[in-house]
Amino acid sequence: MKRSILAILILLALGGLIFIQFRLLMVGVRLEKQRFDHRIESALQKAVLAIDEDGVLAGELGHWLATGSADAPATLVADIDTTIAAALKNEGISAKVTFAITDYFARRVYLSSPGFEREAFNFGRYTMRLGPAVVEQCSQAALQPELSCNRALHLDVPSLFSYLLGELDYLLWPSVACLLVILLGLFLLISTLRREERLNEIKNEFINNLTHELKTPAFSISLSSKMALEQLASRDVGTGSGNVEQAKKYLQLIQQENEKMKVQVEKVLELASLQSGKYQLNKSVVDLGKCLAEVVAEYHSGFPKATFKTQLDETLKMDVDEAHFKNALRNLLDNAIKYGGGSVEIHIGARQDKRFAKLIVRDNGPGIPPAHQKAVFDKFYRVPQSGGHKVKGFGLGLSYVRQIVQAHGGRVLLESQPGKGTSVTSWWPLA
Repeated sequence: MKRSILAILILLALGGLIFIQFRLLMVGVRLEKQRFDHRIESALQKAVLAIDEDGVLAGELGHWLATGSADAPATLVADIDTTIAAALKNEGISAKVTFAITDYFARRVYLSSPGFEREAFNFGRYTMRLGPAVVEQCSQAALQPELSCNRALHLDVPSLFSYLLGELDYLLWPSVACLLVILLGLFLLISTLRREERLNEIKNEFINNLTHELKTPAFSISLSSKMALEQLASRDVGTGSGNVEQAKKYLQLIQQENEKMKVQVEKVLELASLQSGKYQLNKSVVDLGKCLAEVVAEYHSGFPKATFKTQLDETLKMDVDEAHFKNALRNLLDNAIKYGGGSVEIHIGARQDKRFAKLIVRDNGPGIPPAHQKAVFDKFYRVPQSGGHKVKGFGLGLSYVRQIVQAHGGRVLLESQPGKGTSVTSWWPLA
């Protein structure tokens, strides 16, 4: 709940920051527009003055404004466009600017830049009357001298807002970059919180499982010790009711339960050593066939209902840590037996694959859904099951296998189809 509130507060703060940045950007755009207006008005004045001072251009323009009724000559349009462009460049304006020359009230367009569209053109945004030289030439050439030759030059910037934003790119892009960094940080924070929540759940599940695994043998040891002591005490006092054979059975049970506890403790210690990276591999040349036979024999006696089928190259020799290799194989067989269903059938195969021995352990269990196949190698991860986990475990087996295989320079691959079993393939270096 607290983490959700923290995430909401961060989102609100981020939203407020984005709003403030937007408002500041709009203020920057307005200030930039004021600066731009001042510069383009100055450029407009210089363009009108330059046209007026150019006698040839003023005469040609004035004559056209008085008598022209068709499209303006291309040379005249080009000369005016060049003059306006020079004035804009002098003011440091690089925006695309279009122009039009109209009567004073902009009812008629006499001359315009290429690509001019009356509907899209903003008349009156930047406007100035043409100079006296152009007006005089127009009046002299007019067919009806009594008509006014009062003409105006209009400038327009089709994409003014985009241009202004471009002028503020030294503020815009750093702001966008900072916001992206903040968003990335927020995403990482949320991911970290979710990962921590998941790890917390896994930790609690691990502690509960470990407590249960240790509590059962501890209770059995306590009860068996008490019963064995009672049998031996009765015999010592001479009552004749003590039974040495029964006491031996209790002691054997204590030994068995103690071995179970040792296995659980060793698993935890192995996990700690793997996480710290402090473990060392004591490699030696190992006979693969002999190792497999020894481990399979252990499981034959412990799980008589399971069926083991082996197919391997008896000549393969590996350069591995024998203890870790056997433990990895035991973990694979443990999983195959635990999740193999009522009639467990395990296939073990090994053959040479270039510089490695390719070991395959395949079972006939229910399989693993595709969505969980990559995650099963993560520490403590267990595939969710309807109604909870019916099989005891810590979710360490495959994680241990992967780390040991990688420590030997090999790799491990899991293939599974729901309802068709699971196959785990690992590659171990050859001697």
